[in-house]
Amino acid sequence: MSLSDPAHAAERLLTWQEAIALALQSIQSIAEIESVPLLSAEGRVLADDLPARLDVPPGDNSAMDGFAVHWSDLSPDAVTRLPVIGQALAGHRYTRPVPRGAAVRITTGALLPEGPDTVIMQEHCRTDPEETWLEIEPRITDRLRLGENIRRRGEDVQAGTRLLAHGCRLRPQEIALAAGQGIAYLNVVRQPRVAVVSTGDELYEPGSELPSGAIYESNRYLLIGLLRRLGCAVTDLGILRDDREALLATLRRAAAGHDVLLTSGGVSIGTADLVKEVIAELGQIAFWRLAVKPGKPVTFGRIADCLVLGLPGNPVSVMVSFLRFARPLLLKLMGAEPVEPMRWRVVADFAFRRKPGRREWLRAQVRLDAEQRPLAVLYHTQSSGALSSLSWADGLVELPEDCAGVALGDTVDYLPFSALGVE
Repeated sequence: MSLSDPAHAAERLLTWQEAIALALQSIQSIAEIESVPLLSAEGRVLADDLPARLDVPPGDNSAMDGFAVHWSDLSPDAVTRLPVIGQALAGHRYTRPVPRGAAVRITTGALLPEGPDTVIMQEHCRTDPEETWLEIEPRITDRLRLGENIRRRGEDVQAGTRLLAHGCRLRPQEIALAAGQGIAYLNVVRQPRVAVVSTGDELYEPGSELPSGAIYESNRYLLIGLLRRLGCAVTDLGILRDDREALLATLRRAAAGHDVLLTSGGVSIGTADLVKEVIAELGQIAFWRLAVKPGKPVTFGRIADCLVLGLPGNPVSVMVSFLRFARPLLLKLMGAEPVEPMRWRVVADFAFRRKPGRREWLRAQVRLDAEQRPLAVLYHTQSSGALSSLSWADGLVELPEDCAGVALGDTVDYLPFSALGVE
């Protein structure tokens, strides 16, 4: 279905959920795979299931600094006195069997010697200055169990099991997990190549002299930062003036060399809003305008094999549209399964009147009241041009389409920016 005809403006707007579902169905994940070293893998998407090569721990080892003993040597009624016949250090195993009636000094992570089946923390023991003898009070043994303070072989990871699943977006903890298996390189999906452009005669680069009636361009800086955090390879196409031929030439070239073309501005219904028309001329528009606020004029389509996401020009609309619409689509393209972000149920420390029919996102902070309950506080203006609100807020209050307003003390859904990939 093409919605590029202005006659469609009077038709029912797609809901956010309908638009997301329709767009996701049309996206095939990038097929190209590359091998990258661990320190370059953060934020990338794992291309294949990764099996564990090793048991972790590789053998029974001590969870504490202390003494390895035989459980059956411990007396419940009197002080247990044992000779200390050696030491087991992390990386230096005690290789001889330890007989009944003897103990071995052991450090955290050291492999358990043959014989002992329990480790007693050093704080719970008395020794002579040379550590040739060990004494344990019966009050300590009362609190111990057989096998105390021992980490068993494979209790964390077992060789041959799935360590990481394909489609996993690699965080530092997943990279560390691979490192712990001795894996130096990971097969990941090629990064999406995304071209970013802002349009408008009123826009000027920071650092230039600003003519009367002009503004400094900020949307590209916002989008490029969000894209890089997501793990995309970004090309900055700069600012394009409201010139049809220039737009045609630039978007045609960009679509030929990128997976995604991300624009801001020029997708509404003003006389200078040319981007939507150019997209329709070069390719196809799947849908235009959603039942959302901010971000109603969002455009989704294709130019040949390149996805095109046309975002509105106001900075708040740009960020909200990216986080709630563009980001899930890019994750699907990267080979990751997009999931709905964690929501908090919080108390509204505000009243807000609205007309139902559109899903709406309000910039908010969450604070704790005297009883430690989370309260959502709104920025003093919800204008889509208030760029300062994005810096002030730590998340979004989400109001569903059928919501007719919020009264002070109501419970609302809150989406922290951290759950949307913005720390």
